[in-house]
Amino acid sequence: MLYPDQFVYLEDLSSYVEGGHLHVEEVAIIRPLGNARETWDAFKSVHDRRFIYHTSREQIVMDVVTKPLIRGLER
Repeated sequence: MLYPDQFVYLEDLSSYVEGGHLHVEEVAIIRPLGNARETWDAFKSVHDRRFIYHTSREQIVMDVVTKPLIRGLER
């Protein structure tokens, strides 16, 4: 393992959804995150297929959370 027991900033290259979970099969490492400040700064730039994950887990599996649709108020 390249970065044991630390947070890393990753990009999802290959994944699938099954049973309400996102299973990530292949990632590109953007950079390892060395401390809390660096991790927080990276968290603010997370978007699309990029995310932060801790390497203490062997497989990358995340819950899929859908945002509710919001309709405008009728007048």
